[in-house]
Amino acid sequence: MSDGNGPDSSGSEGGATKSSGFGNAFSSGKDRAGDAERSAEEIGKGTPGAGDGYWDEEEECVSGDVSAFVRGLESGRDPWHPRQTAHGALDVMKGFLGPHFKNFQTVADGQRKVSEDPGSTSGMATSAARSTAGDEAFRQSAKISDEDRPSIGEDVQRGLQGTSYQIEGAVLVAGGMGSSPDVAVDPSLDKAYVVTEGGKLYAVDLATHTRRQVITIGDPDGNLGTPGGVALDGNGNAYVTDRSGGRVLRVRLSTGHTEKIATVTQACGIRLDETGTKAYVTAWDGKLFEVDLQSKEAEPRRLAERLGSSTSAVALDGRGKAYTGNTDETGSLREVDLTATPPGEPRWVARTSVRRSGGIALDGAGAAYVADHWVDMLYRVDLTSGKERDAVKARSGGFSPLGVTLDSVHGVVYVSTWEGQLWRFSLRVLQSPELIEITTGV
Repeated sequence: MSDGNGPDSSGSEGGATKSSGFGNAFSSGKDRAGDAERSAEEIGKGTPGAGDGYWDEEEECVSGDVSAFVRGLESGRDPWHPRQTAHGALDVMKGFLGPHFKNFQTVADGQRKVSEDPGSTSGMATSAARSTAGDEAFRQSAKISDEDRPSIGEDVQRGLQGTSYQIEGAVLVAGGMGSSPDVAVDPSLDKAYVVTEGGKLYAVDLATHTRRQVITIGDPDGNLGTPGGVALDGNGNAYVTDRSGGRVLRVRLSTGHTEKIATVTQACGIRLDETGTKAYVTAWDGKLFEVDLQSKEAEPRRLAERLGSSTSAVALDGRGKAYTGNTDETGSLREVDLTATPPGEPRWVARTSVRRSGGIALDGAGAAYVADHWVDMLYRVDLTSGKERDAVKARSGGFSPLGVTLDSVHGVVYVSTWEGQLWRFSLRVLQSPELIEITTGV
């Protein structure tokens, strides 16, 4: 039934009107969004500051619309800072509402298109299916094989590890091994080997800080006598001196097999040359010997004597000089020229400063790091002047250093102690004038 103002809502024309009204809902939304946007623009035009205003340098004042000048200042503020004037607030509102209304119109256009052309939805579904298939094909083609995966080479890993070691000033690597007179390190395997006065040889993993005893064949207790020193040849062998037995022993690290290489009465300190074929061994009664490791039971060659009673460690500089220490004699660091024929008389390096020198390591920069377990100190000694300074001491706990060795690959020094601990110190920090103070916990 008609009220004279339009067709009857129950008739066919009324049905068409309902359908048309449904479609116009999106058009209406779009129109209303447009009206709102235009209204927002009109508000902006009608607000103070909509004109032009600028700073006149000659007159030193604002020319034109002062509100516009203030609004310009506000618009240049950091957007994360609160706006302090109405001008700023209106700019923020406009910046938010404008894009919002435009987005509303876009959505309305899309909804209207779907309502007028239902077939477009199937097109969109087909397009979505194609997109999904394409995504899957892309994923398959983009798979990374194992050989394509990024990796860090061993050299880079060692470099990063060395950097980490150098940043660390002092690190307790291992403990509980018993009094440890010497230590040797294999940077390629990231392992240190520590001998104890109880006749044991330990392998210490420098990355995990775990240790294991290297078992020796031929002795049910794995006892190496009374070790004074240990050195590595880089071919899987450790060389250990036995002071009580007067022996130089070779230990195959993979099997623990032990054999006697040479006889050196009261053998104590030991270091190998760069080729790993010659050993330089100190004797407790003040002598220095050279041992040919390629000839079993070869007669050791005596290089020097009068090194003092209780001669302990030895260190090589790689340029024809050896340095020896003494655990019971004050100022006992001596230098021996191995190139002289016959080798010259030992030169005193430090007569009065270093009280007693046990283990010795050279840093390659003209300094030696010397262990003095009598005063619980690691010293740094200038090899030219003989001057020394304190390098490491314990703030609390026991720290009686015995063995010292340098890991030149990673730039660190390892120290074994009477308390049975193994410490690592950054060479960079040791070379600085600051004293390293540690807490040992023993």
